[in-house]
Amino acid sequence: MAALAHEAVRSRRRMVALGIVSDRLREIGLEPILVGGGALEYYTAGGHATGDVDLALPHGEDVDRAFADLGFAKEGRFWIRDDLELYFEAPAPAGLPGEDAPRTVVEVDGMKVVIIGLEDLLMDRVRAWVHWNSAEDYRWSVHLAAVYADRLDWDYLASRASDNPEERAALQRLREEVYRLREGAE
Repeated sequence: MAALAHEAVRSRRRMVALGIVSDRLREIGLEPILVGGGALEYYTAGGHATGDVDLALPHGEDVDRAFADLGFAKEGRFWIRDDLELYFEAPAPAGLPGEDAPRTVVEVDGMKVVIIGLEDLLMDRVRAWVHWNSAEDYRWSVHLAAVYADRLDWDYLASRASDNPEERAALQRLREEVYRLREGAE
């Protein structure tokens, strides 16, 4: 972990650290999933920058001990390595909706990192846009949908919003807007 001090690119430092943390947590039977801003940073190839690493991960003494073994200090809801400017948080518990959905698995320096699936990340942004009236999340929803329009599973997205008319309407608006943008670019 100390070798990361020489990694100048913060996003890469976070991903390598996540690989190390993931390997350590797998030793105790846990599979952390990158969510939130870190996942958005991955899917936007750095277009969105974040300062911390959000994980879907249960809380408990075993998790705290695993982070401590790697030199992290627990401060409130964060595990911190000030020397490496690393801040991990587990705002989402294991058992996320969509956890049985496809996820993205990447290899970072020979280590496996699991990232929330694109559709579930998009639904998180759509929900923030709809329920919190977040213009920033609307912008990232459009960005993600435009970049990945050809590979998005729109039926899956619709099923995730099936119980909420506002979310269904937002997805429909998003889909129409993305296709309008794509037609204008051709």
